[in-house]
This record gives sequence, C-alpha cells and structure tokens, in this order.
Amino acid sequence: MIRFSIIFLILLVTASCNNSSSQEMDDKFSEWALKNSQKIETLELTQKQDDLHILNQIVGNAEVVCLGESRHDIHEQFQLKHRFIKYLVEEMNFTSFVLEASLPYSNKINDYILNGNGNIDELMSNMPGWFLWDTQEMKNILIWVYEHNKGQEIGNKVNFYGIDIVAPNNGLEQIFEYIKKIDEPYFEQIKNKNFGRRIIEDNQWQTTQQRFSELPEDEKQILGKNYNGLFKHIKQDKENYIAKSSENEYEWILKLSYSANEANKMFSETDRLKMGLIRENAMANITFWIKERNKKIILWAHNVHIGKSEFTMSVMPENEIKGMGDILNQKFGDNMVSIGASFNQGEFQEQNLTFEPAEPYTIDGTLAKLKTDYFILNLKGNSENKIVEKWLNTDKVIRAQGFEMTCIPKKSFDAIFFTNTISKVNYNPTTLEKLRN
Repeated sequence: MIRFSIIFLILLVTASCNNSSSQEMDDKFSEWALKNSQKIETLELTQKQDDLHILNQIVGNAEVVCLGESRHDIHEQFQLKHRFIKYLVEEMNFTSFVLEASLPYSNKINDYILNGNGNIDELMSNMPGWFLWDTQEMKNILIWVYEHNKGQEIGNKVNFYGIDIVAPNNGLEQIFEYIKKIDEPYFEQIKNKNFGRRIIEDNQWQTTQQRFSELPEDEKQILGKNYNGLFKHIKQDKENYIAKSSENEYEWILKLSYSANEANKMFSETDRLKMGLIRENAMANITFWIKERNKKIILWAHNVHIGKSEFTMSVMPENEIKGMGDILNQKFGDNMVSIGASFNQGEFQEQNLTFEPAEPYTIDGTLAKLKTDYFILNLKGNSENKIVEKWLNTDKVIRAQGFEMTCIPKKSFDAIFFTNTISKVNYNPTTLEKLRN
C-alpha cells in the first residue's frame, strides 16, 4: 500500500511538472506570437492593403504560395483567402489560381475568367466534383478574377486550374471526343470498353468509393487494364497527336488521361491510407505540370494537403503521412511557402454543429490566447528564444475536417493565419440540398 502511494505521488509530481513546462512554453510562445503577428483589420476587400504587407516577408521571392484551410466550409477563411489572392495578384504578380477541385472541368471555369464565356452560376452548380466550392464566397473570388483579367494583357491574366482526381468522368468525355476527332481507328477500339462510367458518376467521391468497393475483383482488373492502356496509348502517340491537334490540346488530354488512370487506382484500392497517398501524389504531379506552364501560382487546399512535412491524423494515428505539400517541398524548396489556417470556436447553425473553444497547448488554443479576431503569424526565421523554438519544433495538434492533424508547426507551415470565431460558408441552395441528401 505504501509502495503504491509513493508511485502515485511520483506520477502526480511528474504530470504536474509536465503541465507546468507545457504552460511555460505556451505562454512564451504566445508572448512572441503577439509581437510577431500582423493583425488583419477586415474580411472585406479594400483598396488599402497595409495589413497584408506581411505577405511580402513571408512569400519573398517564392513562386508557389499554398493557402490552407481548417475545413472546406468556413466563411471567414474563404474571405481572408480572397484578400490574400487579391494581394498576391495585384502586389506580387501571381498569375495562376490553383484549387483542390476537379481537374477535368476546371478548363470551363478558366474559359470564364479569361474570356467571360458561360454563366458563372451554371458553371459552378454543374461542375463535377465541385460541390465543396459551390458557394457565394468562391463565386465572389472567381468574379473578382474575371474583372481583374478584363484589364490585363494576355500574358498577365490569371489562369485557373483544378488539381483533384476524384471526379474523372468529365475528363473521359473530353478524352473520347479528342480521340474520335484525330484517331478514329483507336476510338473504335475503345468506345465500347468498360471504363466504369456508371460507377464514377461525378458525385461525392465517397459515393464512388462505395460503388468501387462493391465491384468484383475481375471487373476492377478490367478497369485497371483499360485506364492504364488509354493513358499509355496517348502518352506513346505524342508526336502523331500533336501533329493532328496542338501541343497545348495534347498536353491537356494527356493530363486528363493521367488523372483518370490515377483516380481508378485510388478508387480500386481498399486501404484508406494507400488511397490517400495515390491522391496526394497525383495532385502533386498535376501541380508540377501547372508550374511548368506558369511562373507564379497560388494553390488553395486543405491544411493536410499543403503541410510541408510528414504528419499524422487522429483517424489514422499509427501512420505518418507524406502529403502533397511534402512532395512539392522536396522539389520546390525555398521556392514554395505554405500558409496554414487555424481557428478557435464557432457555430454552424444549419448543421447544429458547435465548435467549442480550442484545447490548451494545441496550435489553435495557443493562438487563441492572443485574443485577436484575425491575424497572420510569420513562422520563418529564428525567434532567438529557445523555449519558443522548442514550441515551434514540437509536435502540435491543429483541428481539421472532422479530425485532428498532428504536425511540427515550423516544418509544416511558413505562416499561419488565424480566425477566432467561424461561421459556415453560403452554399448555393441546390448544392446545399445535395449535401443534405
């Protein structure tokens, strides 16, 4: 009994010391962050952008800027990123807007912002794999880009790209139209082959995943053979296809066939981690392709996709994940910066969803101590304080889309922008109904 009491006291003292140490580290970091953060004055677009000059320090000469988000449905984070995009375009000459959205359909959005073709409401509501982005906030961004482009020379206009592979059906349609036009014999060979179109209807990708899981193994193998064969054929017949069309048209179709092939691999995989890694690698490769064609790009995606180092997720705590951001960082290095997003609390009344104030010692909870509604914190450079550096280089939790992400702040992000209180984005009513169903 005495022995047990002694052990208990030792554990109690140890826990108390650890809490005290964490508290001290947290307090020191908060003091440093308060001095080294820039308060963001407003969510609204303004001509005066003095509160965003810190982006010059963070970005420097980097040509790839990644803008993260805690969730895909936070109004305030959308608004702030709209301001960041405006600043990066107007003040720092960025000319490409890249989004974690369907690659195949993004050319229609690009045609709108470059040339004014199409109705923006119809384009957004009909975009496959676009349901996350069919919001008033994203519409405002695209309209702003369109208005900006009207006054620019062709070389200075902002282009739009999607990088995601989760909705490949529209890409298949474009591929088949292209092949029918320039390679009819091959079109006759493949037109009746099984590409699983009934399965990959461009819906929520979880639906497609479920449909694939119900397929017999032999059909999965047939799909894999057909998709891989399509991609290989287009890749190998490059010179002939370019001669019959153009280099730009060919490269687009090649990328669509790559995307469709990778999507089939992903949906055919039963292991959740392997599925995710296929997607991360594919999005990274599509980004490499975009960067080859554009000098300075803005990439909008979730925090888990833009983090520059390995991380873990509470839904798969046993696995260190190498995401798109890590892959991009290996190639771009100092030519890339990642700006993560954080929030403290809020309510989504439409979903009866409440986010309680963030837990102590997390990234979100520590930044909440600054008691500032909106700010951006530069994590680059050295703080000259060992305790602060220890905080920056220790595993920390940050809230994500229904789970928690654990990462080393300074290795994952070059900066973090913070929102104290959040609310839900304004979905298109038709899309909102789809989400509810």
